[in-house]
Amino acid sequence: MINRAVPVAILLATLPLSAFAQGFTGGDLGIEYNAPTDGSDFGGTTYTGGVEYGFARNFSVALNLSAYKLENINTTAANATLHLTYHMSNIASFGLFSASDGIEGDDGATYTNSTIGIEAGTDFMGGDIGGYIGRLDGDDTFTVLGVDGEYAFARGISAIGGLDLLTNNDVTNSQVSIGAKYAMQQGPEFYAKIGSTREESALNTDTSTFIGIGASVSFGAARGTTFGTRSAFESLPRF
Repeated sequence: MINRAVPVAILLATLPLSAFAQGFTGGDLGIEYNAPTDGSDFGGTTYTGGVEYGFARNFSVALNLSAYKLENINTTAANATLHLTYHMSNIASFGLFSASDGIEGDDGATYTNSTIGIEAGTDFMGGDIGGYIGRLDGDDTFTVLGVDGEYAFARGISAIGGLDLLTNNDVTNSQVSIGAKYAMQQGPEFYAKIGSTREESALNTDTSTFIGIGASVSFGAARGTTFGTRSAFESLPRF
């Protein structure tokens, strides 16, 4: 799974330090904890990190890494997402992404899938909105898509929301959430959200609700990366 990120890491490592520092535009680190609202003791923690490097004036390449640890499953899942982004202006960007998910099963075997797609984001009426769509290939083929947004309504306080979908002819998984975020001036951001996950098939429909809390810190001139993780796990219960 991580093999896609290795060539990029090697390339960046061979650049002169001064050149890398000049092209570095932003990065971020984050942690999120989700728990179901049905009273069970199970939860899940997601760890994220990303870095972005600008080149050729309006282009950038970014790498986002995520790890998912579920308390009710004795395994760890991970994702690596590589982005190539064109910045049309200070408020609008679009690009291509290639992502890979991996999960180690109880039998010790590692199962992987890969996703390619397009993405875009812009500032809109005082808020930020972004979206993506792609094709996931693994044991089966799925369409993945999602939208997310943020709107600041007070100093340092924003409303946030998102929807992620994973679907084919047999099954559809979705996750939707809304919440609020508080951003400290020149410091970390903290947020809380409530959401719902849903799995639909011809034979069954399963829905669960959850709450989530998280924190992140962004750095660099761009204050983070333009886009984030593109993973099948984003549309599945992470608890």
